[in-house]
This record gives sequence, C-alpha cells and structure tokens, in this order.
Amino acid sequence: MLHDFVIQFFERIEHETGPFDNVFFDPDFYDIVRRHPKIVKQPLIDIYNILRRLNQVTRTTICNQIKNSNNIELICSGGYSPVLLDSNVKGLKKLLRDFFLNLYDQVLDGNAFREKFNTTLLEHFNKFRRINKNTTLCPTCGIGELKMEESKTRDQYDHFLPKSLYPFSSVNFENLILCCKECNSFDVKGDKDTIAISTGHLFYPFDLKHQKISVSFDIITDNAKPEQIVWDINYFSPDGKVDEIQSWRNIYDIDIRYSDFAKGRVEKWYRFYWEYINDSDMAHMPEEDRKIACLKALELDEKLNLSFIRKPVLDGFLRGSVLARAQIEANAYV
Repeated sequence: MLHDFVIQFFERIEHETGPFDNVFFDPDFYDIVRRHPKIVKQPLIDIYNILRRLNQVTRTTICNQIKNSNNIELICSGGYSPVLLDSNVKGLKKLLRDFFLNLYDQVLDGNAFREKFNTTLLEHFNKFRRINKNTTLCPTCGIGELKMEESKTRDQYDHFLPKSLYPFSSVNFENLILCCKECNSFDVKGDKDTIAISTGHLFYPFDLKHQKISVSFDIITDNAKPEQIVWDINYFSPDGKVDEIQSWRNIYDIDIRYSDFAKGRVEKWYRFYWEYINDSDMAHMPEEDRKIACLKALELDEKLNLSFIRKPVLDGFLRGSVLARAQIEANAYV
C-alpha cells in the first residue's frame, strides 16, 4: 500500500528534469505527505533535485532499483538482487536510505497513515490471526508459539530482507513476515544479510502453492544422557525446493535450534510414550497396538499444528537409542 505510492512517485519523476511539483504525488499519498513535511516531503524534494541533474540512464536505473526491490517474489526466486544500502552509504544513497527507514519508523504506524487507510501494524497482525486462527506455531521455524489476536501484545514482524540493509522494501507488507521472538532475535536472524547467506533462492513467504516440508531425526551418537545425544537432521520438500530449504536453515539457524529443542525435550517425550504404553488402563490392548495408538495421537498433534518436530524426534529416538531409553525406563522404577 504505502510502498505502492512511493513506487508511483519514482515512476512519475523518472523522466522529469524541471522544478519539483506536487503533481508527482498520488492524491491519496499527498494526504500523508503534507502531514509529514520534514520526514517525507522535504526528503523527496531533496532526492528529486539530485536525480533530475543525473543522466537518464542513471535516473532510470535508480527508479528501477526501488521498484524491483519491492518485488519480493522475484527476489526470492533469484530473479533479482536488491541493492544493499548499509549505514556507511553517503550522498544520494544516504538520503534514500534515511527516507525509507523513516517511512517505516515514523509513517507506517503514524496517525496520518492510520486515519487515511484505517489500518495499523497491529491491525495487520490481527487480520492475519483472524484468517489463520488455527496457526499456533511460528510459520517460520515451527517450534515457537504464536500469540492470538486477543493477546495483549503481538508477535514479531520480521523484515525478511532486513530494512537496515535493504531499506527500499522497508514498508512493503510482503517483506513483513510474522514470526516468533526467537526467530527475529539478534541471536538468530537479527540483521543478517538474508541475500548474502542464502543460496540465491529463498522461500517466498506468501507462496499460496507452498507444500509443507517434512523433517526426520536420526541418532548419530547415542548417550545415556538424552541431552548429550548427537542428532542427524534431514529435511524434505515435496516440490524439490532444496536450495530454499538450505537458505532457510542458514538464515534461521534451524539445525542447531532443532537439535537443542530435541535435546531439551526428548526425555519427556519418551517418558510420555513409555508411560502411555505401560498404563494399566491400556492393559487390555496388545502392546503393539498401544504403541501404534500413541504414535497416531502424535500424528494428530502434527496435523493440528500443535507440534512439528515432536513425532519425528520420537521416531528417531525409538529407532536409534538404546542407552538413553534404558536409562529413562530405569528411572521410571526408582
């Protein structure tokens, strides 16, 4: 929405060389511009006065960079590499960077935008939660929990392309993805250059044809202490998106997070399984049927998006652990 107005502005000035004119603004955009004379209008005037003195090829190149940096789907497919503008840029690049960062920090959730379009980032979040009310796990990692619309605070909006490096797409809602606090933390993604550490192909966050990936866990080194088991984790994509999976693993530290998540919970998960199949209320069922029933219950958990890696971890633990299983079972009789 807001990014569309900005793109329209740069499209209108691409071939202009005369004095600045308010007709460059879309009427709806101008209602916002006039409310922010210092952080929107004056910077755009300054940018225009530099651009109009440049040759046509350079002006067109810059305007296309702004436009293409907002084609998130094209970027994710590897069809375009957005321009990186970090905090060290100077001159026109600094003017552009500061302008786009201010759009996000001071305009997108400001009164002028709210009054004009009757929406805010919080309302955007609430709309997502209403449409996806059955989504309780973080859609980015599958292990963090999401807040509900009724929660007092909302989850994190992550700039998939970090705005500190790729400011041209800072106010594009397709570059704002919902994720848990850990995914967006400095310890995990933070301001990582998602383009530089990717394979060149990334999952497009709003791909309506995306097919859910699956994961499997196998034990490399067993240990009587479950938290010291060494895991081998493999990922599978029904539509063969191997490069996208690797980029996702790199950006969000998926391997180490999944391994740590499994190490911290596998003992409880196995105790649940062990106590379930040995429950006196289940004694009328053959042991094999009890095992199947328990694993089926965990499958249902996964189908309802209550858990993503619990069953794969337990499957791998049942296949590959002797030492830890024996220790957990022995502790059950202490």
